[in-house]
Amino acid sequence: MKILASDFDNTLFFNDGIHKQDVEAIRTFQKQGHLFGLCTGRQLEGIKYPFGGNRDFPLTDIDFDFYITLSGGVIFNKNCDVIFEKAIPMTIVREVAEIIPVHMSIVYKDEIYMYRPTDIRWGTTIETLNELTFKDADAFSFHFPEGDLENAKKAMDYINSHYSDTCAAFQNNNHVDVCGVGCSKGTGIKHVINYFNIDENDVYGIGDSWNDLPLLDGVKHGYTFTYAPLDVKDKAEKIVDSLAEAIQDILKED
Repeated sequence: MKILASDFDNTLFFNDGIHKQDVEAIRTFQKQGHLFGLCTGRQLEGIKYPFGGNRDFPLTDIDFDFYITLSGGVIFNKNCDVIFEKAIPMTIVREVAEIIPVHMSIVYKDEIYMYRPTDIRWGTTIETLNELTFKDADAFSFHFPEGDLENAKKAMDYINSHYSDTCAAFQNNNHVDVCGVGCSKGTGIKHVINYFNIDENDVYGIGDSWNDLPLLDGVKHGYTFTYAPLDVKDKAEKIVDSLAEAIQDILKED
């Protein structure tokens, strides 16, 4: 049995939705007895309803075998039961928010709260973080303007330098996703490997951006795309044009 962990945005899900050939390849992969799941910075709700939470457009075409969400901070099995989770104290969230004054989102129990929002139109908008009464968050993210990769990287580096004892930050283009200490997409796939008792030689991963580097580090066989950053291409074992092409390549080994 093989297992493939896939990033979500710009790997499986694009601005025009999910591509038919990718869905067909996933179904073929699963019909041959293999497991397919997600490894993403999104929360579970954002996977089920990827179009800004619009329930008129649910993601129902794929029967996922597992969900590594929030960059490894919360992991679910096929039935959406939690098999691992790691929280971040809200004291840290508030402190970092003061240092990095851009649009941010906070996730708690699959609810998303938007602080200093710009043009993102889902979740619950809050005026101050004091409106949030829970003591721990599942994750939080900073959203820089489109194309502002430099400041996103600076924010990631600052968080990892000053808050490494409580959380871990990963850059996803102009976004910075922050999860609990010790978590990453790489540790997430390790939990899934143990959960399913899969041989590490049969584990595959695919992603397109810097936040997927831990995933590619954590699997025996890593794939990325022709449009990925050079750092990600250097880490991957193979470069493909689509998720479907990667699956076809994996199935050639059967």
